[in-house]
Amino acid sequence: MSTGGRSFLHLIALVAKRDYVRTVRRRGFVLGTLMLPLGIGVFILLSTILPGAATGMGAEVPGGPPEAGELVLLVADESELGLEPQPELAPHVELVSREDGLARLGEGTAEELYVILPGYPDDPTVLRIGNPSSGFDVSALQRQAGQQQELAVWLQSTLLEDAAVPPEIARRVVSPYTLATETTAGEPGPAGPSLASFLVPFAFTMLFVMSIFITSGYLLQSVTEEKENRVVEIVLSSVPALPLMAGKILGLGAAGLTQVAFWVLSALVALALLGDGGGLAGVSIAPITVVLGLVYFALGYLGFGAIFSAVGALAPGSREAQQYAGFFGFFAVVPVIFSSVFVSDIASPIVVILALIPFTAPAAMLMVLTLSTEIPWGMVIVSIVSLAIFTALATVASARVFRATLLLYGVRPGVRAIVGAMFARS
Repeated sequence: MSTGGRSFLHLIALVAKRDYVRTVRRRGFVLGTLMLPLGIGVFILLSTILPGAATGMGAEVPGGPPEAGELVLLVADESELGLEPQPELAPHVELVSREDGLARLGEGTAEELYVILPGYPDDPTVLRIGNPSSGFDVSALQRQAGQQQELAVWLQSTLLEDAAVPPEIARRVVSPYTLATETTAGEPGPAGPSLASFLVPFAFTMLFVMSIFITSGYLLQSVTEEKENRVVEIVLSSVPALPLMAGKILGLGAAGLTQVAFWVLSALVALALLGDGGGLAGVSIAPITVVLGLVYFALGYLGFGAIFSAVGALAPGSREAQQYAGFFGFFAVVPVIFSSVFVSDIASPIVVILALIPFTAPAAMLMVLTLSTEIPWGMVIVSIVSLAIFTALATVASARVFRATLLLYGVRPGVRAIVGAMFARS
């Protein structure tokens, strides 16, 4: 038995190595793997070369003196308020007459002119004059948001001074607080939920879903190609169906994981280059959560890989195989559809059901682990056991279906034949 066990594992390793090496050497695999990092690199390069591509203030907010050549916020004061420059609060503001501002607009050295109308502050309307534009310009929206924020701070301070409010109170009204956070243990850091901690579980889940579809493509392509070319008949003459299927699942799953791991490393490097971890500096994930996440990744890969292998064996051609795989792949996305339930009530029956069903358990448990304050060990153990049993049964059933449908070219086997093959009936 020991010799047979070693021979079985040796055959699985040989098939896995063969499919992995053949897949990663394909030109399409290499190009697909490099596309995302290249896109990230181009984005970083453009953001470095064109930090303020749009003229004007861009996405800046008040807080620094204007640099040489930088366009400022043009304001024409026609009211009786008597606005005066306040460089400490509104460093980008330049007071001009309406005529001078319009001339600057005509010359193209300014994008907007803000006019404080004569009825201000009884009539709070402020007129913005700008050149006609077409299309949707994100940089223009960012610039205008920064301008209006600085203008609001300037007007607030002026109105408070006009009402004889003491300067220290006026400053506190304009800037009421500075936020600092710490945990209950007295350590600095976020004491409540943040946008990053909200997005991390969905990033993990979407990464898993994306990986599932990538791996399914490799599995379906390999199985359908070898079946259509009848190469698999030669392979089966020396390798039984079970180690062949298990080896394909491991080898092609490893190829998909290699691609995804390369993308994750590229994204982490990009976040480091962008500074402050891309806004993830305050997010911490416990090591046990990472380990459990890897377990669900692996079991999810093996389970869905077995299903996709069976689909490739059953489908008459590659096109039909992709359609059938899309149906099963939909189950991996179901937890994302119920993401609002996960966020609002992690103990909801819907969450528990999705965490225990093998098809939805990997993605659901990834979200549960990252959203829960404490690991629900009961749910974890039950879901891992059900996933492991499902993966083992699915791999065996996939091998039997593959062996039974090997010689069926261009024919769709019936449900009775498929069930019979799964239970080793002729």
